[in-house]
Amino acid sequence: MAERKNFPEALSQPPYQNGTNGVSAAPPPLDQEGGEVTLHEVVEILFKNKWIILACFVLVLSGVALYTLQQDREYQASTTILVNSPGSSSQLDLYDGGASVPRGMANEIEIIKSRRIAMRVAERLLDIENIPGTDQRFTLLGQAEALPTQLQVAQRLQGHMQVRPVSSDVDIIRLTVQSNVPTEAALLANLYAQEFVEYNRTTSRSQASASKDFLSEITSSFEEELENAENDLTSFLSQQSVINPQAEASQLITKTSSLQEQQYQTQLEMGMVQAELRALEDQMEEVVPGLTRQLSAGDNQAIEALTQQITQIELVIEQKIARNPELRENPELDRDLVRLRAEQAQYQERANERIQAMVSDVLASGDLVVLGGTGEETMQGRLSNLANLRQQIMAKNVQLRGLEGRMDLYGVRLQEYESELSTIPQKDIILNRLQRSLTTREQLYMQLIQKLQEARVAEQSELGYADIVDEALVPRRPVSPNIQLNLILGAIIGLMVGLGLAFVRNAFDNKVRKPEDLRRRGYNVIGIVPDMERVIKQDFKGQDRVDIEGQNYSTRLISLLNPLSPVAEGYRRLRTNIQFSQPDKESRVIMISSANPSEGKTVTALNLAVTMAQAGRRTLYIDADLRRPEGHRLMGIGRDPGLVDLLFDSVPESVEQFTTNVDSYLYMLPAGRDVPNPAEVLGSRKMQKFLAHWRQEFDVIVVDTPPILVVSDALILASLCDTAVLVCAAGDTNWQAIERSAESLQSVGTDILGILLNRFDLKAAYGGYKYGYGYGYEYSYYNNYYYGGKQR
Repeated sequence: MAERKNFPEALSQPPYQNGTNGVSAAPPPLDQEGGEVTLHEVVEILFKNKWIILACFVLVLSGVALYTLQQDREYQASTTILVNSPGSSSQLDLYDGGASVPRGMANEIEIIKSRRIAMRVAERLLDIENIPGTDQRFTLLGQAEALPTQLQVAQRLQGHMQVRPVSSDVDIIRLTVQSNVPTEAALLANLYAQEFVEYNRTTSRSQASASKDFLSEITSSFEEELENAENDLTSFLSQQSVINPQAEASQLITKTSSLQEQQYQTQLEMGMVQAELRALEDQMEEVVPGLTRQLSAGDNQAIEALTQQITQIELVIEQKIARNPELRENPELDRDLVRLRAEQAQYQERANERIQAMVSDVLASGDLVVLGGTGEETMQGRLSNLANLRQQIMAKNVQLRGLEGRMDLYGVRLQEYESELSTIPQKDIILNRLQRSLTTREQLYMQLIQKLQEARVAEQSELGYADIVDEALVPRRPVSPNIQLNLILGAIIGLMVGLGLAFVRNAFDNKVRKPEDLRRRGYNVIGIVPDMERVIKQDFKGQDRVDIEGQNYSTRLISLLNPLSPVAEGYRRLRTNIQFSQPDKESRVIMISSANPSEGKTVTALNLAVTMAQAGRRTLYIDADLRRPEGHRLMGIGRDPGLVDLLFDSVPESVEQFTTNVDSYLYMLPAGRDVPNPAEVLGSRKMQKFLAHWRQEFDVIVVDTPPILVVSDALILASLCDTAVLVCAAGDTNWQAIERSAESLQSVGTDILGILLNRFDLKAAYGGYKYGYGYGYEYSYYNNYYYGGKQR
């Protein structure tokens, strides 16, 4: 028996080895050169999975298009508002995505977004109810018979509105409202802008309105007092006969009258200050409920001491001005007065710092809730406004205490004048008092009328610091859904999903599909046979069998029936590779097997035997698959007599009974009759003697064995053969089957010449993508079908 060797070098030295010559069952790396995927391989994957990619692309794009078309159209309308707030010069760190926005702008944006403005707009919507010019109700009001509450409408409004500054360089706010009715979107945007401007105007007029209301009330009261004074004087003159007072008394009465006039003016000023103070406290209460009470209770000793110092200085200043009224208009005439004003300003600055810290501490305690928004930027803006309001309240309190001190001085002086007037005759005194009272009230009434008119003018002239720049127009095109953008995204997502599935499918594909797959894992590709289905369809009209010269053959015997076809050329290349694969060794007995059934081993074995005979070599084909023999059917002959019959009988001296019509060199030995124990028959001494005998009679013996992984018959025969060729079907055989088959043959010491890639389809392997190089004549089928043109 010939010496047994291990795998040839190309097969026995794969990239992943276990020991010196053995091949591990674990799959070696994908690429011998480092596992990197080349551009050609990527293109191959894309071409192979082009229909999957196209299907994913079409499905995702169609789904996105259908979803987009089913969505309600959304329209946006925008209006711009100019805000000239005093606080717009100081900068916040960041607002709305990183843009630097003035603090005043940040506060106004939060006011627009607040529930207060939304409630005002909701009230107007509930009054209007239907979109102007139509019978359609506002979509925010719903279609139910009962209208929603004002709070519910306000909450819906806040979800359909966006506010942001136009840029960090201008004090303009863009207010955008979204709705699925274009007219409604424009109307809501304009209503929002109008309500904000009106709220801004109302807030700006709060102090002026408080002063006007107070002056109006006081004027009505003084009008009654003036009428009473006139009646008292008329009644006294009609009842008493009074002479003119003395010059001293007249002068004293004039001073008293002047002082009373100043006292009345001070009372009037105190009333206005108190009204403005209440308005400021109400504003603070709107922002943070309970903060005014909290700050009043939390004034520490330092702030109280500073307030007393400021008040004392104010009283000293009032005393100086009372002695010299000209200093009120020209304070620079008195150095002490200038110094006192400077000291008062220093104390005021220190008090402001204390107030800033106190407001921050009270808010940080968490006991109070800031209305109108959250966030670091919003809290900074609120803190600044609260501190400013608190400083104004403190200033009003100091002013009020100064006025109270002035009233005390006026009271003391009036008592002195009254004491001096007590020495004047009683009738003259009464007359002078009545005249003085009437004159004083007339003067005060005229001053009140003048101040009331000024307050009314001031209130009406206070237009706020917000104004609408551009009103919202009815939009013509919807902003959502963005059909073009959605389709582009759908196309991108569809391609990504398709590409992902293509690469995942390729990663989980464990089938052998092309020669490179075998070579990368270190296996020797001894031959490539194209898929013969197309040849059978074109040359034999798809028939399974044909009759030639009275003999019925299977159309799969391409080497015999169509020797010029690319499939026959593949078998001839296999024959050539076998002949020259081992130049130092003659392999006469060649085993042809596969890992699993239906991979083309019998067709390969018989076509190889035909090509060997066509080359002038005396060839014997043995169908050793005793369980499912197919060789005799391909040749159109009977199953017996065959191998089993010869093993149980004596070896015939002549083999002419096994000749075929393929020249005079091909002999075919079918399987023979059925046996219950094929493995024992094939492993018997008779089988060994049989092969040893016929080895001397033939140049080549091709042994067709059962699949290696199905039964042990192939391994038994492998030990009796010189070499083996393993057949794998492209697209059907997996790596595990090839590796297990190779290990099994190696375990019995059989040399494997290589692996034949059967049923190879170029389009299926590469997806229609072709390299600049080819694999030889086995691919000519896809280009020219025959080298010299299609056979006629």
